[in-house]
Amino acid sequence: MRTSQDSEQIKARYSAIDHHHAEVHRFVRWYEEMGNSRFANAFAYGRAKIDRLLDGCFKELTPGARVLDVGCGTGEYVRLATELGFCASGVEPAEAMRKVAIEKNPSSTIADGVATALPFPSGAFDLVICIEVLRYLHRADNRLALREIRRVLAPGGALFLTSVNTYALDGFYLHYRLRRMFASTSAALPHCEFTTPADIDREVREAGFCSAVHHGVLFAPMRILYKLSTGIASRIAPALEPIDDAISMRRGMRALAGHLVTIAMR
Repeated sequence: MRTSQDSEQIKARYSAIDHHHAEVHRFVRWYEEMGNSRFANAFAYGRAKIDRLLDGCFKELTPGARVLDVGCGTGEYVRLATELGFCASGVEPAEAMRKVAIEKNPSSTIADGVATALPFPSGAFDLVICIEVLRYLHRADNRLALREIRRVLAPGGALFLTSVNTYALDGFYLHYRLRRMFASTSAALPHCEFTTPADIDREVREAGFCSAVHHGVLFAPMRILYKLSTGIASRIAPALEPIDDAISMRRGMRALAGHLVTIAMR
């Protein structure tokens, strides 16, 4: 018998896929703009800071290491990992996103699949990237996905994961709740799962990871400024970025930053 939780899980899965299928052109544009400047838009500004941490994980890998991007979208990280000399694969359930990823990475495996049932054998990868994916899934699916990711990681492998802070000072949680109340369909505003450093630490350990380190990325004022005016924000962000970074990296600010980055070891 299907429970209300089962129904919510399924609804979240399909709304996330539908959302990303419809948004492919926006993501392509954002990445193109990011290629010109990491200050070009709010997406580029926040993603560049995530990428800086991801680069640290790449540097820990040996040449030819196996990398999987779960929810690879348009395949940017598969392309990057391949250019760095790794054997990179991706999994993406949104057809339009997957098509772009395949075109961008013709020599890589880009599979149709979801985070909760990865179509790869156990122990197949040395690093799994999961950026802005679990935020779209129900908490119960997040737990399933974390166990699946651990399954496909080789012993000593690493997970690079991003989450959305419940108490981020940009007020996104409250903004989301208000929009959710008035959204006409789930596709118009897909599910967003919020968490805290303590919650995600507990969940990755319950999934079987032996250690986890958490980082706060993107302090509130910059994201708000980008939302108010991308043009103004892109011009003044270079001057304000050092302050933003200094605040975000303070341990006590992790739970208040716009992005929560977790690096967990199998």
